[in-house]
Amino acid sequence: MNFIKMVCDVERLYPAERIERSKARVRAAWDLRAPIDRIPFVYSSLPLPPGETPFDVWDGIYTHEESLEAQLETLIDRAQLDDDYVPSLYPGCRQGTIPTAYGAEECRGGDHTWVRPMLNGPDDVYELPQPDFRHDGVAAEILDRIRFFRSKTEGRIPIQLADMQGPLDLASNMWGTEPLLVAMYTHPQAVHTLLQLMTDAFIEYVQLMDEAAEGDLIPIHCMPTNWMPKSRGVGASEDLLAVMSPRLYSVFGRPYNEQIADAFGGVVIHSCGSVEHNLAELARTRGLTAVNFGATETSLPAVIDAVGGRATIISHYGDLTCNDLPHLTPESHVRLCAELFKSRRVPGMVVVMPLGIDRDEALALNPKIAQLVRVNGA
Repeated sequence: MNFIKMVCDVERLYPAERIERSKARVRAAWDLRAPIDRIPFVYSSLPLPPGETPFDVWDGIYTHEESLEAQLETLIDRAQLDDDYVPSLYPGCRQGTIPTAYGAEECRGGDHTWVRPMLNGPDDVYELPQPDFRHDGVAAEILDRIRFFRSKTEGRIPIQLADMQGPLDLASNMWGTEPLLVAMYTHPQAVHTLLQLMTDAFIEYVQLMDEAAEGDLIPIHCMPTNWMPKSRGVGASEDLLAVMSPRLYSVFGRPYNEQIADAFGGVVIHSCGSVEHNLAELARTRGLTAVNFGATETSLPAVIDAVGGRATIISHYGDLTCNDLPHLTPESHVRLCAELFKSRRVPGMVVVMPLGIDRDEALALNPKIAQLVRVNGA
C-alpha cells in the first residue's frame, strides 16, 4: 500500500489555508471567545455508500496497516464536507489500554471489546505490580500503532489522543463498577490508593503517547474528530459521573481530575449518560476547560447554566435519551445548539452525528448546517 500517495491526497484536499481556517474557528471556542464567522461544527463521520462495510476504529481487531489504510481512505472521503474537521489519525479506544499493562485480561464478544476486572477486594489494590506501558498490554500496542502511523506517513498527519478513560473509569475497569462504588463507603482508603495509581498512570501514558507522536498529539478523544490546542489541557472520559452522587464525585473524582488539569494545563471531561445531578460539582473542578456530553442524555440548557462562559461546551447526541429529553435529528440538534449558543452567548462546538440518515442526506444537510451556525454579521 502506497501510504505516502494517500497522504499527498489528504494534503491536497485539506490545504493549509483550509486547516488554518478551521483551527481559527475552533480555537475561538477553546479560548472562550465569540465565533469568528460561525459556531464551529464537525461531522463525527460521513455515512458510507450503500454496500460498503464500515471500519470500526474503536476496537483492536485490525492490523496497523489495515487501520492506517482505512483511516486515510476516510480522510479522503470526508474532505467533501464543509465542516471544521482537522485531519488526524486515531490509534483507538480500548478500555484495557492501561489495565492490561497491570495484567488485566481484554475480552471480546458481541462485536465489543472490554476488560475483565482483575481486583477482587481492597487488599488486591496494594499488590498491583508496577506497569511498563512501553512493553506491556494494550498500552504497548497503542504506542506501537502511533509510531507506525508516524513512520508510514512521514509524520505529516497529527495523532489524536487514544481514549484510555479517566481515573474513575480506569478504577472501575480494574475493580468493577459496583464493587468500586461500594468500596467508596467500606474501604475508602483503598479506593483513594487505586485512584492515585490510575491518575499517575493516566498522566504518564498521555506523556508516552505525545512522545510516540513526536509531539504532534491532538490531546482530545471526545470526539476523536475534534481539534484541540495543547494549551487547553487533555481529555478524559469519566462515565461514572452518571452513576455517582455529587458527594462521591467531590471526594473520589474531582481531586484526581484536578491533578490531570495541573499536569497538562487543563482537563476536558466527557461522560455518557445523564450527569445533570453532578454538573455543579463538575463546574467546581479546578482547571476544567471543556465538557463533552450527549444533548439527548444531559440537558444542554442545564450544562450552559453550570459551565457556560467558563468552559467550552462540546455537544453531540445519540439514540439514547434520559430524563424525558426529546429525541433529536442531526438538524434539530444543530438548531438547538445554534439557538442556545447564540442567545446565551456561550462558546461551544457542535458534533454532527449523522444518525438515521444516509450518505446523500448527510451531504445535503451540510450546507444547511453551515448556514444555521453562522453568526450575525458573518
